[in-house]
Amino acid sequence: MEWPQALKQYRRRHGLTQAVLAEVLNIDTTTVSRWERGRDQPALGIQRRLRNLVMPCTSDLEHVLKALIDTSATIAVLYDAKYRVVYSSFRHRERLRFDASEIYGRPSQKFQSEAEAAILQSIGGVRGWLRNGITSTNCTLIRHAFEKARNPEPYALRASSWTIREGLDSPLILGVAREIALADYKPNFVFTTLDDPLV
Repeated sequence: MEWPQALKQYRRRHGLTQAVLAEVLNIDTTTVSRWERGRDQPALGIQRRLRNLVMPCTSDLEHVLKALIDTSATIAVLYDAKYRVVYSSFRHRERLRFDASEIYGRPSQKFQSEAEAAILQSIGGVRGWLRNGITSTNCTLIRHAFEKARNPEPYALRASSWTIREGLDSPLILGVAREIALADYKPNFVFTTLDDPLV
């Protein structure tokens, strides 16, 4: 684990100063400062406590997101940090017209439309989704009839996705989309991060 980045992001998320974190851990403030500057590593005995702080249990997060997806009437897909499908909604499985378990745990790039592939390439690949903490995308997508797919019908989608970073080693990407009329399709793509100014 990269402790400097993990601790800084944890403190930023929770609005804590180094002094407050040091008090919680019953250590000196200068020790936290040294960890965050990369001058020192936490002792093995304290690393476990720190992991529990900065990396909440991903399985709990996944459980909540899967429950949300199960109740969704939209096309909803949950991806892991390598852009592999973890779970998807009934509407997504219905649109695929084949058993979604065939793609679970596999890189989803080979199932993408040309529009999806172009978006992924424009942000620097999967890593683009994982930079700067929480990221958000909004876009419209189209899959043409001639594209290689088990469902050969053309269709258009208005989609959004969010990167959820509950701990640096376990980001998840939640994508939600709804179908729109082909006539309403206009190419657009907006990518924002926590570091972008609010407008």
